[in-house]
Amino acid sequence: MRILKVLGFFSILFINSDQFNVFPSFVDSESIQKVKATCNFMESISQLLNLKRNLFCDYDNNATPNPSKTTNVSLSLMPKILDFDEENGDISLHSWIALNWMDPQLIWTPSDYEEITFVHVKSWQIWSPNLYADTIADISDRNRLPTTECLLYNSGLVSCVFAVKFISKCNPDFTYWPYDKHQCRVTFFSWKETTGQVNLQIDGTGIFMNDYINDTMWDFKFINSTKRVINSTSNETSPWITYDFLLTRHHGKMNASTIVPAIALMMLTLVVLCLDLKSIERVMVACVNFICHLLSMYVVQLHLPYNGANTPHILLFYRESLGLATFALILTALLRKVEDMTTDIPSWISLATTFVLNNKAGRFLILKDDDLKTTDRDNVNEENTNAPKSSWKYFSTIIDWLSFFCIVLTYAIVLIILLPVS
Repeated sequence: MRILKVLGFFSILFINSDQFNVFPSFVDSESIQKVKATCNFMESISQLLNLKRNLFCDYDNNATPNPSKTTNVSLSLMPKILDFDEENGDISLHSWIALNWMDPQLIWTPSDYEEITFVHVKSWQIWSPNLYADTIADISDRNRLPTTECLLYNSGLVSCVFAVKFISKCNPDFTYWPYDKHQCRVTFFSWKETTGQVNLQIDGTGIFMNDYINDTMWDFKFINSTKRVINSTSNETSPWITYDFLLTRHHGKMNASTIVPAIALMMLTLVVLCLDLKSIERVMVACVNFICHLLSMYVVQLHLPYNGANTPHILLFYRESLGLATFALILTALLRKVEDMTTDIPSWISLATTFVLNNKAGRFLILKDDDLKTTDRDNVNEENTNAPKSSWKYFSTIIDWLSFFCIVLTYAIVLIILLPVS
């Protein structure tokens, strides 16, 4: 009996199902057209809701605003924060991108909607250009603009601001480190739309730096923005907009840690050659100078990033200065040995020594106070200079001073070649 009751219940439900069917299985095309015809006239208490219903009733966000004409899209970049990776040469730029264009399908009369002149819409609700950033360090990840909120004005003007982060590959150049400068580039393009459909334009200079937050390590400057047209497939062209930037290092800290020590070591090398050959202080200063050069080169290479093809000039300077410091140390040891020699001096050395001592400038540099008391102010007593030990001593002093002037000249040439040109 219970089974029969259940079967009877389902049979009654099946017979009367058409009376309660809220989703009819058949809807004729005339009904569909009627709904489409009346979708723009749906009434609501909120005029804003009525406006949005009327605007987006038959709106296709995949079609360009005006298929028969080119849609002009103006672009401007508003950088906020940057981060430069010296090891990889990548720049991370946090920025806003402002896009503006006209959409004739989204025009309304404010008086019909309680004087509403603009509305907020999501970027996915309306047509927006397929803008990409061809600046990604990893080529497998090309950025497309994210979803954002746009302003739609009654005139059909659409204004969207996108918050984006670019990771662009720069062209690092550490030749003049720590006074190095690096050129970076950001490029935008519309890949899916051709120039006949979408025309990317630069809004004014194309950039606003008012809200940029200065970086503690890098000075970020805008160079220029350019537009170009790239040929794509089927004889069609795509618009590209390129921004060029210049990164300049704030070198105050590096001046104190690398440049000042380099100057100090250069002066210390010259001081070594000014000290008395027989003094123990000269040997000590020469050794300390050599060790300090090695330590300074080690510290500098710790701070230096990978430089690529061009060797940083600061390393070249330390290399040359280390060579001169080594020369000063070896010269000190050799001249101390020569000064103590008692063998007969060769005639050509004796003639050269006599020629130098017969000159006032030579006597001023070579002879000491004790030697000046035993010689005439204008002529040197040859009997005094013919003593073998004195001759070797004078010869050593002459070589020492010649080495000093040669090192000064070498440093001058090195500085002229290696100093930054700007």
